[in-house]
Amino acid sequence: MKSPEFISIGHVTYDIYPGERLIGGSAVYSSLTACKLGLSTGIITSRGLDFSCDGLLKGINISGSLSPHTTTFHNSYYQGKRKQTINEIANRIKKEQIPQGWDKAKIVHICPVADEVDQEIFTLFKDSLVCLTPQGLMRRWDEKGQVYPKRWIPVFKVSSQVDVLIFSEEDIATFPEMLEKYKSLINIVILTRGAEGSILYWRGKEFYFSAFKTEEKDPTGAGDVFAAAFLVKYYQTDDPIESSRFANCVASFAVEGKGTAGISNFDRIIKRASLMGIDL
Repeated sequence: MKSPEFISIGHVTYDIYPGERLIGGSAVYSSLTACKLGLSTGIITSRGLDFSCDGLLKGINISGSLSPHTTTFHNSYYQGKRKQTINEIANRIKKEQIPQGWDKAKIVHICPVADEVDQEIFTLFKDSLVCLTPQGLMRRWDEKGQVYPKRWIPVFKVSSQVDVLIFSEEDIATFPEMLEKYKSLINIVILTRGAEGSILYWRGKEFYFSAFKTEEKDPTGAGDVFAAAFLVKYYQTDDPIESSRFANCVASFAVEGKGTAGISNFDRIIKRASLMGIDL
């Protein structure tokens, strides 16, 4: 089977808000972004028989396994901080579920939300640009499903295969000292900072990028949109500075709509960048 150019690996989810249920998960936000940027795209996931995307993922090749349940989060925000509970968790994603030929993908975004990706998967993509967004490795939950931060220390099998590591201030807030560890292990590390933009750590230097000014309605998934946009541009240019500017622009649309509704197409992205005097 011919591989898509861009693959996201992680659970698709249901995200529950007061009065509504949305399709979510880092793999959904990431793959939709790559698709709208013109790449052939696939998702490797595990989801329940109840999962229905209602055409949202049209044009995206979904592979993986079926589970008794779809991973489900209940989300609420207060003063910009997210509170989560996890109610159902789909099966783990294993090496054997990767379709034949998909190890040839140009770009691979490994994006767990509930520590669901087996470590053996990291060893498959020898010639791909591999990014990890470790949000799902930086969280734990109690018997009631209440989600809490967790210190994540990458093993060599993982860190040695990752080209780009992207996470948010929220992800690392409880264990900020881990930033130095991540920088020592992985070539490109990016810290996303919401309305404050992002920081690129590369070649021993720090590069700060301001966020595009916008009206925020829902920040969910913005980091995943940023990651996908960065990867697409970085694959094309091999320039993490240009890629960071591009990713900030793309992510600015993501917060303007509820759920995945804010993910923009390429024409609108270029128009916004032009209005801001930024050449993409």
